[in-house]
Amino acid sequence: MKATMLNGTLYIDEDCDDVSLSASDRGFLLGDGLFETLPVLHGAPLWWQEHSARLTQSANRLGMSLDPVMLEHTVSQLAALSPEANAILRIAVSRGSGGRGLLPPVKARPTLLATLASLPDGLAFQDMSLATSTIRRNAQSLTASIKSNNYLDNIAAAQQAEQAGASDALLLNTEGKIACTTIGNLFSLHGNRLTTPPVSDGVLPGIVRQQLLTLAPQWGFEATEASLSAEDIKKADGLIMTNSLRFIRRVTAWDDHAYTAAPDDPISQLQTHMRDHVAKRSGVTL
Repeated sequence: MKATMLNGTLYIDEDCDDVSLSASDRGFLLGDGLFETLPVLHGAPLWWQEHSARLTQSANRLGMSLDPVMLEHTVSQLAALSPEANAILRIAVSRGSGGRGLLPPVKARPTLLATLASLPDGLAFQDMSLATSTIRRNAQSLTASIKSNNYLDNIAAAQQAEQAGASDALLLNTEGKIACTTIGNLFSLHGNRLTTPPVSDGVLPGIVRQQLLTLAPQWGFEATEASLSAEDIKKADGLIMTNSLRFIRRVTAWDDHAYTAAPDDPISQLQTHMRDHVAKRSGVTL
């Protein structure tokens, strides 16, 4: 089953194909908007309060108004459609329609578009490989730390990774420091110490990233934010990528460098802890 809600109106299955946006919607024309993606586990949107807070904070930074009542209604309505299965909920907000030019209308009416789709089995915790992209992350850009509707850099980098035979692309910032992948945050592992680049290096403050920074000490790991170089991750015992749909993915290879894995190694332990944490919070074992 698939479902869509546009500004409070629900569409199911083939009716989703009839959903249309205004030809003057700034989200489509200019990428003037934001989005969040999260799993719905048997009717429960996981980490919704954290996603909602990030969406609201980002909207405030852009001077974009949100209707919190409409937002909560949309999420609860769509989540309730998947009571016995796991799904992906994507919420997109644009500033709405406007005239020509870059400046927003004085009284903008935001567009809220949300979709629900099945969560593929095996998406979470899969191994992955990385290829370094030639595209650089601008740490000074506003869009580096928000989930903007404009993902062209990420799309182009993902295409480069596919051409290189890798699962995803590793993005450096304009100073040559490690930033992230096209879809998630990176952590390096040295012994029991986890390190992830700070937001100031051009990194999105990921939801699972923050969960790991908070929970890792309870699981017997050190967790810190610090800039990483290519040499740092080459010397690492391992690399992981985190995001809200894939949770913790082991990086098995980066360019020509391979990372070895052993049964019940620290990355396996982290994945087990995260599975247990999600199960306790949602009642669903992934």
